[in-house]
Amino acid sequence: MLTISKAISPAQAQTYHSLEYTSDAQSYYKQDDTVKGEWQGKLAASLGLSGEVSPLEFSRLTEGKHPQTEEQMVKHREGKEYTNADGSVTKPVEHRAGWDATFSAPKSVSLTALVGGDDRVREAHRAAVTTALEELEKYTHARIGGNNPAEQTGKFIAAKFEHDTARPVNGYAAPQLHTHAIIFNVTERADGSTRALQPQALFESQNYATAVYQSALTYQLRRLGYEIEPGQSGAPEVKGYSQPYLDASSPRSQQIKEQMERAGFQGPEAAQIAAHATRDRKQTLTPAEVLAAHKEMAADFGNQPERVIAAARERALSQAQGSGLQGDARGAVAFAKEKVFEREAVADERIIMREALRRGMGEVSFSEVQTEFQRRREEGEFRSVQGQKHSSGRSFTTPQTIAAERANVQHVLDGRDAAKPMLSDRAAEKQAQSRDFLNDAQRTAIREVLTSTDRVHGFQGLAGTGKTSALSAIREGAEQGGYKVEGFAPTSKAAGQLREAGIEANTLQSFLARQKEPDPASKHLYMLDESSLASTKQMRAFLEKIRPEDRVLVIGDIRQHQGVDAGRPFQQMQEAGMQTSKLDTIMRQKDPELLRAVQHLATNETEKGIALLSEQGRVTQLANAPERIAAIARDYAAKPENTIIVSPDNRSRQQINEAVRGELLKTGTLAEDGRQFLTLSHRSDMTGPDRTWAAMYRPGDVVQYERGSKAEGIERNSFGVVRSSDATANRLTVEFPNGAAVEYDPRRVYGVNVYRETSREFATGDRLQFSALNKELGISNRDMGTISRIEPDRMTVLMDGKEKRSVSFSPEEFRQFDHGYAVTSHSSQGLTADRVIANIDTDSSRSLINSRLAYVAISRAAQDARIYTNDAETLGARLATDVTKTAALDFTTKVEKAEVVQTPKASKAVQVHEYNNADSRLAAVASEYVSRPERSVIVAPDRTEREELTQLIRADLYAQGKLGRDARAVPVLVEKDTGSKMRVESYQPGDKIHYKTGSPSLYGIPHDSEATVVSTKPRGNVLSVQLDATREEISYNPAQLRTQTRESRTYQEETREIAQGERIRFTSYDKETGVRAGDLGTVTRIGQDHSMTVKLDSGKTAEVSSEKSRNIDYGYAVDGVKNLRAERVIATGDGLSQQTFQGVPPKTDLALYTNQPQQEFSASKEIAAPELAQPVRQQHDFGIGF
Repeated sequence: MLTISKAISPAQAQTYHSLEYTSDAQSYYKQDDTVKGEWQGKLAASLGLSGEVSPLEFSRLTEGKHPQTEEQMVKHREGKEYTNADGSVTKPVEHRAGWDATFSAPKSVSLTALVGGDDRVREAHRAAVTTALEELEKYTHARIGGNNPAEQTGKFIAAKFEHDTARPVNGYAAPQLHTHAIIFNVTERADGSTRALQPQALFESQNYATAVYQSALTYQLRRLGYEIEPGQSGAPEVKGYSQPYLDASSPRSQQIKEQMERAGFQGPEAAQIAAHATRDRKQTLTPAEVLAAHKEMAADFGNQPERVIAAARERALSQAQGSGLQGDARGAVAFAKEKVFEREAVADERIIMREALRRGMGEVSFSEVQTEFQRRREEGEFRSVQGQKHSSGRSFTTPQTIAAERANVQHVLDGRDAAKPMLSDRAAEKQAQSRDFLNDAQRTAIREVLTSTDRVHGFQGLAGTGKTSALSAIREGAEQGGYKVEGFAPTSKAAGQLREAGIEANTLQSFLARQKEPDPASKHLYMLDESSLASTKQMRAFLEKIRPEDRVLVIGDIRQHQGVDAGRPFQQMQEAGMQTSKLDTIMRQKDPELLRAVQHLATNETEKGIALLSEQGRVTQLANAPERIAAIARDYAAKPENTIIVSPDNRSRQQINEAVRGELLKTGTLAEDGRQFLTLSHRSDMTGPDRTWAAMYRPGDVVQYERGSKAEGIERNSFGVVRSSDATANRLTVEFPNGAAVEYDPRRVYGVNVYRETSREFATGDRLQFSALNKELGISNRDMGTISRIEPDRMTVLMDGKEKRSVSFSPEEFRQFDHGYAVTSHSSQGLTADRVIANIDTDSSRSLINSRLAYVAISRAAQDARIYTNDAETLGARLATDVTKTAALDFTTKVEKAEVVQTPKASKAVQVHEYNNADSRLAAVASEYVSRPERSVIVAPDRTEREELTQLIRADLYAQGKLGRDARAVPVLVEKDTGSKMRVESYQPGDKIHYKTGSPSLYGIPHDSEATVVSTKPRGNVLSVQLDATREEISYNPAQLRTQTRESRTYQEETREIAQGERIRFTSYDKETGVRAGDLGTVTRIGQDHSMTVKLDSGKTAEVSSEKSRNIDYGYAVDGVKNLRAERVIATGDGLSQQTFQGVPPKTDLALYTNQPQQEFSASKEIAAPELAQPVRQQHDFGIGF
C-alpha cells in the first residue's frame, strides 16, 4: 500500500537521507554497503537527473534549488513572526522540502522475496512502484497562489530508496520490503516556469496509486505462478502462509496498533503519530544476525516461504504450457461502473479505475483495465462532466444517470398546471383553520398543497417545525376532495411516523414492488416522506407509477442526511422549479438560546451555530479520546432519562455504549443479570455489486437469504455462515444451522443481506436500538426501547413511543439489535430527545464530520445539547464541510423565453426557446425529440453537441424499451474534415478515400472507386493507398492530382452500436435500393452480419446489405439541412440565425433551441424551465455545474 507523509522540512529530508534512506541498517538483503537511490519523474528527466541519487543533488532539491546550477526554482515563503524575550522580532523562512510516499509490499510478498529469496518477486515490487508513481505523477499540480485553483502539470521529481526490513521491535527487524519515494516540492508549468507543488491532489490520489501498485504487483506474481488471496486488511496476499506466521512477522504493525488503541486514535494520520511514538532506539544488527533470525522464525513455522516458492515454480511451468492468465478487463470495468454509480451520480476517474483494478486484481493487468476504460469512454458509456470546485481529477457520469435525473425533472415540468385543486380556496382555508394549535407557516402550507394545480408538489420542512400535524390536516382535506391518501418513505421508521398522522403508510420499496394496479375509478394522493433519503433511481420508478389523475406530495428536508444510493432528487426537483410549500418555524427547541443555534445550523450557517453553542458553554474540549468518551459516559449516567448520544461512526458509538454501561452498572441503573448474546450488524460497506463477488465476503460473515434459491437449495429468509471463499473461481461456501454446506456463485443468488456477528452483553435496564424491520413484532429499523426482562432464550423490551407497548422475542432468532445509548447521526434522524450529547472528533471519521451531522444531531434536542470534541477551535470550520450528494445535472429555476414567429422558408410556425446555459438546452432538446421521434431530426451544427444529443436520446429510448437489446457494433464510414487535402498530414492509415474522378491511365485509379490509406510520407508528400476492388497498392502525390484530390471525399471508420428500433440516416446514394443521402428511417431488423431492414420515413422498406451498412449513421442529430428529409426539425446551437435554416422544406414543423438567438427570434413570453445552478465552462462532453 501507499502512505504519504506530512510535508518534511529540508533539514528533516537531509537527515533522513543520510540516516534512513541510504542507511545499510534499512536493507540487510542488499549486496553492497549503501542503498543507492534512483530518480524518477518527467521533471527529473528534463533536469538531467537519471540513475543513482547523489547526496548533493538531493540536498539542493530539498531547498527548492536546481540540482545542477543551484538556481532557486521555488521561492521560500516567510513564516510567522515571533517576538523574542529581548523584544527583537524573528521572521523565519519556511520551505517544504517534499513528501515521503512509501510503497509497502504485503507481508507475504516480503517473506517470499526476502526470506524465501525469490528475487523475481523483488523485481515485481520495483516494477509496480514505478508504474504507480507514473500514475501518481499525472495528478501533480502547481500551487498558483491567491484564490486561483491549482494547475495540473503532470510533472514531478522523485528519489526512490528501497529497503527490506522494518524498524526493530525488541531486537527483531522483521522482513518488510518497501520503497521510499521522496517527491520534491517543485513542478514545472507549461510555460517552463517552476512552482511549488500543491499536494492535495497527491493525497486524493493515494488510494488510486495503492490500487495501481497492488494490481501491477499481483499480476506479475500470478504470472510467476503465485496464488493470490485477500488478506485480513483486504490487501492482496500470496496464498500459502498461515496467519500466525504473518502476525509473528509483523511485530511493528502490532506495536503501532496497540499504541493507537491506548491513545484512542484512529486513521492514517494517527498511525503516523503512533509510529513515531513507538520507535525503538537504533540498534546495530549485522546482516548475518538479521538473516539468522528470519530463518529461525521461518523454521518455527515449517519453512513456509520455501514451500510457497516451490509450488509457484511448478504452477508457472503448467501455466506456460497452457494458455496463461485469462483475465476479464471488461468484467472488471463493468463491476466498477455498477459499484461506483450505485452510490454516486458523478465519480472521479480514479475511483472508477481503483474499483476496476481491485476487481481484476491478479487477473488483468493495469494497462488492460486502462485500455478498457478508455474504450468505454469513447463509446459514451462514461460521460465526462465538470467535477467539484478545485477537483484534481476528471469526473464522469453515465447516460443512464443523466436520463433518470432528466426524467424526474420532466415529471415535475409535465405536471405543472395539469391538475385541478383538491379543494376550493374556501374549503382549503377552512381546513387550514381547523386546528387551533397550527401556526401561520403550517396553515399556509396546508392551503398551498390543497389548492395546488401541479401534479407533483414539494413540502420542505425543517426539523421540529410540526410537519406531522400539517400532514394530518392535509390528509383530511385531500380525503374531503375525494382522494385516497397513501404514504410511503424509504425507511420503515419514517413510514411509521406517517402512520402517526393517520396516514396509511408503508415503505417506498413495497410500493415499487407492488404488482396490483390501483382501482381505475379512484384517485390517489401519494405522500413520499423523507424523500431526501430516496435515490434518483427510486424517485424515477415512483413517479413513473403515478397515473395522470393522481397527485404526489414529495416531503423532506434538503438540509438533513441524504440517502446512501446515488442522487439527490428531492433537492434537484426543487432546483428545477417544483412548487414547494415550506415549514420554517422551528418549535422543537424550548430553550431560546439553543433555538438560536439550531436556526443557524438549519440555514447552513454552521460556524455561527457552533460559535453560539460554544458561547453558551455547550462545547467541551478533551483531546484524549478515552478521556472524552469517559466524560460523555459520566454525563449521560448523571441524567439518562430521555437522553441520546450521537456519534458519527460505529466504532466510537460502540466504545461509548460500553463506557455508558460501565457507569450505569456502578450506579445500579443496570441489573447484574447480564447475558452474552450474538448480535448481527449490517455490513454497510458492501454494495450490490460487492455482494456478487466472493472476495468481498469474510469467514464468519452471516448471510441472510431473503428470497432463497431453489437451484442452490437455500430456503427463503434463512441464515448461513461464510466458511470460505474462492476469489478466482468466484465461489462462496456457506454453512447453515443444520450443518449443511452449500457452495455457490454469489452472482446467481439474489436478495441477500450480509452481517458481522458480534458478542454483546445485555442486562435488564439496557437501552436497545433495532437495526432491521420485523413485521411480526411491529418493529421498524432504528426503533428503540428498554429491556424490561431478560432470560436465556427470551428478551422483553418496552418500546419507546406513546403506546408504551412491550415486545418479546428470541434473541437467537431476531438478532439485529445493539445497545442504544449512543447512535449514529444517520440513525438519530427522526428522533426527538430532551437532551443530546454529541461526540465529534475532528481528526477521525473525516467523511462523516460535516454540516448535516451538526444540524441533525443538535436539532434532536428539545431542552439541551452538548458537544464533546478534541478541538473546539477548529470544530466550527470542520462541521461547516458540505457533503451534498453529487448529481449529473444541476437545475435551478430560470426563465425560458418563447414566442411563435414566422420564418421565411417555412410555412408552419416555429417556437424559439432561449436558454442561458447549453447543458439544460441540450437536455430540453433531447426530451423534445424523444416525445415524438418519428419523421423528426435535430439540426446541430456543433459536432460535440450532436454526439451528446445522440447519447442522451439513445439512453432515454433504451430506458423506455424503444431500443432493442440486440445491439450490434457496426463499422460505419464517417466523413473527415481533412483540412488541406493536398497534404499527406491530413490523412491517417485506415482512412477511406472515395474518388469521384479517378486517374485510370496515369495511376490506375478508376473513376467512382474507393481505396484505403496504407501509409503517408511527409517527405516528398507521398500518399500510399490500396484499391478496395483489386487490392493493388498505389503511391502518388495528392498535390499533383489536384482535380482528383479536390473532388475526393475522405472517411474514417468508426463503430456504431445499432439496435432494433434505432433511428438511422443514410450517408450516400444507393442505386439498388433507391435510398438517397439524407433519408431517415427506423431499423426493424439487424443481423449478425450487420445486414438490416430499415423502414424509411417515406413509408418504403429498404433491405441493407452488410457492405452497404457502412453508409449509415445515427439519425438523431445532423449538421445541416442539406439533403434533409423530415417532417419535424429541432434546431439547436449557440447563436442560431436565419442562414442556418436555408433549405428547410416548406410545411416543416420547426423548433429552435438556442443560447443567444438573433434579433429576428426575439421573445417575450416567459415559461419556467430547468437551468444549471451556475455557469458551466466550455466542455467536450456533457457539462455539469457544482
